[in-house]
Amino acid sequence: GAGVGQIPTMVTGNTSLVDAYYWLKTPGESDGCTETLPSPSDWTAANGTCARYDSMCGSSDSIGSESSEGYAPEAGQWFDYQIKQLADNADLDGTANGKKKPVQA
Repeated sequence: GAGVGQIPTMVTGNTSLVDAYYWLKTPGESDGCTETLPSPSDWTAANGTCARYDSMCGSSDSIGSESSEGYAPEAGQWFDYQIKQLADNADLDGTANGKKKPVQA
């Protein structure tokens, strides 16, 4: 799974090629919903169909495509499962060397 990368910084180790590392969007913000929306009280429970569903959010590598992952909310909404995955797999100082941990729900 994905993880938050290095903390935004202008210290890159190679300023002739890289000016800065930064995050393009707020970690935990949904990119788009699964075909089925999550229940407000339980992200593993279905709560109707997403009116703005994008089939790209239903690919086999999208979060929410596995039954253990629950459903993704509409774009821009808080995605609790995703932020937990990003935190569990974080590499804030660039030393993780590809080690992955399971997401704690």
